[in-house]
Amino acid sequence: MNRQGTPMRVLRIITAVVTSVLLLAAFALLAVVRMPDLMVDDASGTLGSSHRIVQEKLEAYCPARMQLPDSTDWGDSEYRASDGDIATSTALAAFGSVYASTSSPLDLTGDGKTTSLKAPDKPVSRDAMVLRDDGDYSRLLDTNLLKAGDGSGHAGVIVSHASDGDLRGIAAATCATPAMSQSFLLTSTATGTRQQLVLANPSSKATTVSVTVVGSKNAGRMSLSTAGSATVAAESETVVDLSAAASGQDGLYVTVNSGATPVGAVVRTTASSGLTPKGSDFTMPAGDATVTNIIPGIAEGDGVSLYLYGEQAGEVSLSWATDGGAKGIRKEQVKADRVTVIDLGKAPKNARGVIVSGGDHAFVASAKATRSGSGGQEDFALLQAAQPAVSSGMAIADGIDTTLTFINAGDEDATVKLTFMDESGKAGDERDVAVKAHDATTVKGEGVAAVVSDENKTVSWGARITGGGLDSSKTAGLSAVAPTTLAVREEIVRAVPDQSIVR
Repeated sequence: MNRQGTPMRVLRIITAVVTSVLLLAAFALLAVVRMPDLMVDDASGTLGSSHRIVQEKLEAYCPARMQLPDSTDWGDSEYRASDGDIATSTALAAFGSVYASTSSPLDLTGDGKTTSLKAPDKPVSRDAMVLRDDGDYSRLLDTNLLKAGDGSGHAGVIVSHASDGDLRGIAAATCATPAMSQSFLLTSTATGTRQQLVLANPSSKATTVSVTVVGSKNAGRMSLSTAGSATVAAESETVVDLSAAASGQDGLYVTVNSGATPVGAVVRTTASSGLTPKGSDFTMPAGDATVTNIIPGIAEGDGVSLYLYGEQAGEVSLSWATDGGAKGIRKEQVKADRVTVIDLGKAPKNARGVIVSGGDHAFVASAKATRSGSGGQEDFALLQAAQPAVSSGMAIADGIDTTLTFINAGDEDATVKLTFMDESGKAGDERDVAVKAHDATTVKGEGVAAVVSDENKTVSWGARITGGGLDSSKTAGLSAVAPTTLAVREEIVRAVPDQSIVR
């Protein structure tokens, strides 16, 4: 037996036991005692990193032309609903640092096909890619940017007009960016008026959309007569009848939330009295609530109704924006969490828009402008509030008259830069549009697109659409569209080490 090795083995065993006990004690101590800050890496230190995420691919949903809410084929032919001699014109434009831009049917089964927007020969940075056609189907406008920045983006408009049938008049919509959540401020759902929410899902995954409605009769969310949700299949559209779900209201504030993927959304509004058409138009998603709402696109003689919604009650000051300065109308009280409707009567001479000042309270605002034709026929434009932007653009459809309206609600005179693009996309000369403080001015639309630069973000603008050959038949025809902001789309994502998550 080797007796000399025995003490060494005993010593090693004792050492191992003591070491194990010390390690266990150390781990137990770390579990209950906070490490000194000097021994922990600083989360804001040099190990952190920032990443600039830039959206260089843009997508917009362009709805089909205005349609009747019901397609009936029964009874005597003279009493059947009819689209009449409806004609459609679509214009698309991509501005700034653009690599490519295409138009394609939403479901790839429409009458159209994937088409590229074209740039002029030897293009320069001021030029645009453009496309005009008479396709009346739902489509997607996809644009790839070389880099994001003010002045880069895309815009589109679809306009339909008819001189007979049940869609007599003019209806216009712009292309809308799909979103997870969006809201609409709508007109009456009284008898004779139909409001149809059109939901478009451009993705390859189905989604469920919830719809909440606030009316004019009572504050808060309404209990709907029909389901408050809808499923939108991949690459398709679904229609929700808002007038059936929330009938008998003077106005609606509708919020749309998608569960899985961004959706494009617009609202088709048609009105009639018996067999007499009373107009049709699209409502686009509303902007955020703001203290000052500027609504361009009104003209002398329009019958004007104003729609307001705010989460809190407050007082608003109302003014006409005219060529000769702001003309006060009156002050009105707006109730909390319900739609307030205000009849402003006939627009006065040189009127170009409405200014809504909420003081300390923010509101969402829109307006309805109505014109009368022969035989009791009417048409209306649904006008959105327009906020100033450093750069904004608009496509201009063929076959109609477009008038650009500029309103300066500020206390100082302002000048914006306006550029029109011709049918090849070539930019014309940049022109100055001077708008005095609290004043308005108009410019006749030209070419296939327009871009406005406003470095001080002072002037709001929009387009009033008339003509379409309807004057000769004494048919009222009226619509309006807002420009699309051409802005930087980027986020800064920061990644930093955080030792606390492993304590």
